Amino acid sequence: MTTQALIEEIKTKNPRISEAEILQRLAVERDRCGGLLGDETLLRLIAAKLGVAVEQTAFSACSVVSSGRLFSGLYDVTVAGRLVAVFPAKSFQGLEKSGKFATLMLGDIDGLLRVVLWNDKAETVEKGELKVGQAVRFLHGYTRDDRYGKTELHLGEKSLIELQPQERTQQYPPIEKFTVKINSLNPNSGNVHIAGAVKAVLSKSGFTRSDDSDGVVLRLALRDDSGEVVVVFWNEKVAELEKLLRESPKLLLVNARVKEGKNGSFEVHVDSNTFVGVQTGLS
Repeated sequence: MTTQALIEEIKTKNPRISEAEILQRLAVERDRCGGLLGDETLLRLIAAKLGVAVEQTAFSACSVVSSGRLFSGLYDVTVAGRLVAVFPAKSFQGLEKSGKFATLMLGDIDGLLRVVLWNDKAETVEKGELKVGQAVRFLHGYTRDDRYGKTELHLGEKSLIELQPQERTQQYPPIEKFTVKINSLNPNSGNVHIAGAVKAVLSKSGFTRSDDSDGVVLRLALRDDSGEVVVVFWNEKVAELEKLLRESPKLLLVNARVKEGKNGSFEVHVDSNTFVGVQTGLS
């Protein structure tokens, strides 16, 4: 189907939009994808957003797309990069179906991309086949926006996972590129990725939740070459931390959250949404 035929179909099925408005949207989408997609594909995506039933948008499977060029609504996407974080697989039970999923953080030249693995793909995490630092390629994925409007990649039944040779890791930025210095943190930093050495464990205590279940919280001082910050670990992350500290006092925290503390200070909080790993290469 030609681009003009697609424009006519969109106008026919959604008479409230004019050709000029469609062309304006097309120009915006061209800028967003940096020329990676053709006008026909972009018009199909615009049609889908307007509720016009057309074919799904697709990338050529052989084309690796950097994370910065992704946006919601794409299918048959291939990305590649270095695994920065690997979260444990989780099971879910819904009214109509059940299954499992696992999440990863993939780093490439543009930044970090959240990747969600569903069902049999999540089993690769359970089997320990995917590890932090590995170079990987994900094929035949599709993109969605999360609840905060940030694009993420999903891998389903038709998707493929390829572990790449060790030498390919040199093509991707080191994990340290995605971390920020402690002295740059402030109460408005939100979610951050930091690395540092444990200076001291400050306290550990139990507490009772509102549902009368028991919880545990641990505070420690983490430092890098720019400064020091208090990091607060919650519940299952406490046991995870203590196990890692037997291996090394140098930590990598991915997707921790900066929160305001007492007396105008701030702390970094680590919960179930945070990846905690041993950081290599710290002096």
